[in-house]
Parts: sequence; structure tokens; C-alpha cells
Amino acid sequence: MFSDPFPVSNRAASVRQENDGGRSGCAAGRNAMSEYMIYFNQQWVGDHTEEWFRARGPLAKAVVDEMKAAGVYVFAGGLEEEPNDAFSADATSGTVTFTEGPYVENPQFLGGFAVVEVADEQAARKWAGKLAEACGWPQEVRRFKPWQPA
Repeated sequence: MFSDPFPVSNRAASVRQENDGGRSGCAAGRNAMSEYMIYFNQQWVGDHTEEWFRARGPLAKAVVDEMKAAGVYVFAGGLEEEPNDAFSADATSGTVTFTEGPYVENPQFLGGFAVVEVADEQAARKWAGKLAEACGWPQEVRRFKPWQPA
């Protein structure tokens, strides 16, 4: 599987609990850590047999379990594959309106993602590499910008 040339965050245990929505502690106490979203578009998956996909599931689950054990896991999941099952909310007119289906028809749409909280970009790269290998398709990584209230 993935060779491990990058050091991981040295957090001894996860600060998250299963029932707290992935958040515990105050933001000031976690300044040294950054959150990264590792994600893929459904179109990057490619065409494969059902057996191929079944073989990938346990590999991806093992990476998520490893993230949890390392204390970097925030959230992970796949999205429904049919974009027309989505709905959108739009308040640009001054009134919130809901529309069935995606906001914009697009041939590429988000297939799934994981959010990790790690010490640096190098650690985020490590987890993205592990997921890319386990899933068998590319992963893109973007850092969350810290929210700054006005």
C-alpha cells in the first residue's frame, strides 16, 4: 500500500467524540492545526466492475480508521451519485427559494470527501495519498481558511 515518507501529526489521541459533530475544544486551543478537505469528483472514478468497487471499500474504510486512530479525522463520506436528487436554496432575491435538482447543471460533481485536521500541508498530502491509493482514483486537497467573524 502507500509508503509513508511523511511524518504524521504527533497528536496522541483524537480530541473528537462520536456524538459532538466533530467539534470539541475551543478554536484558540487548536491554532497549530489546519483543516484540509480531501475530495473527488464523481467523474474521476472511472468505469470499473462491481467486484473492483467492492474490493476498494475495505481499503478506504481502513484509511478512515487509520485517520481516526491518528486523531486527524474530522468527517468523511460519499454523496449520493445522482446529482438530480440534490436541491438548492437561493436567497439572492431577498426570499429563500428552494429548487429541486442541482443549482447549476454541471458534468462534474462532488462524489465524496474527507476532512482532516493536521499540523501541515505535508501531513494532508500523506492522507490524500493514502485515500487516492485506497480508492483508486485522484483526490484533490484544499485547506479550509479559518473563519474570521466581522
